[in-house]
Order: sequence, then structure tokens, then C-alpha cells
Amino acid sequence: MEDLLNEFLKSEKALFLFSGIIGVVSLIIGVLFLTFANHKSFAITLIVLGVLEIATMFPTYLNYQQKIENKTSIYKNNETNFVKTELAESQKALKSFFKLKLIYGILIVILIFGMSFLGEKSMFFGICSALILHLAFAITIDNFGEKYTKHYLTEISAFIK
Repeated sequence: MEDLLNEFLKSEKALFLFSGIIGVVSLIIGVLFLTFANHKSFAITLIVLGVLEIATMFPTYLNYQQKIENKTSIYKNNETNFVKTELAESQKALKSFFKLKLIYGILIVILIFGMSFLGEKSMFFGICSALILHLAFAITIDNFGEKYTKHYLTEISAFIK
């Protein structure tokens, strides 16, 4: 059980790292577009979104080892209650992944629909384009998170029986 827990937490930690890397790439591409292209609103939006992702994901990634140690300690103190709690939390997380991906998808459709009314040179066209890119990456990251959580839920369910 402890190996399963560590494997799940390490995969979750990797997703935070990947999200932070997406933020760095977004920041770099935004700066390049701002410097060399005529798409200022797209570039500025990429920079802002990149900075926000870096500011939220890297600190979480760097502090994640503490979460791993806390969960391992809780597991060692009371295995039965820990498994029940993890089962409930994993089921809740799966519902959250579904809701988030649904919201992201709806936002992408709304942004694309809105872009059809805008000219390519419009400031909002660039903002919408950058948001769509980030929402698509968010869906991709959530797909991996959902995959890891489903596997973890399946494995942890075996400990209840």
C-alpha cells in the first residue's frame, strides 16, 4: 500500500512540475511574440498566464515532498482510516476532474464562438487565442491526473475488501 501511495503522489507531483514548465514556456513564447511579432495582446496574455502558472505550480511542486511525508505518516498511524479517507478523496477528485474538463471545454467553445465575431487584428482575438491554448493544456494535464487517480482508486479499493 505504501508503494502505491508513493507512486501516486510522485505522479501528482510530476503534474505540478509539468504545469510549471508550461508556464515557463508560455512566458518565453509570450516574450518572443512581444519582441518579434505584431500580436501584442496574444503575447501579453501568454506572459500573464505563464507568470500565474509559475507562481502557483512551482511553489506547490517544491513543497510537495512535505505532503508526501504527511500522507505517509498518516498512513502509518492508522491504515484503515487512511484507506477509507483516500478512497473518498479519490472519488471526489475524479468528479472534480470531470467538472473542470467540462468547464474548460465549454469555455473553449465560447471563446471560439466569440472569436468568430472578431477580426484577427483585434486585441480580444489574441487574448482568446492564448486562453484557448492554456485551457487545452489544462485539459491535457487533467486527463493525466484523472488517469493516475483512477488507477490509484482501483488499487486502493482492493485494500477495503
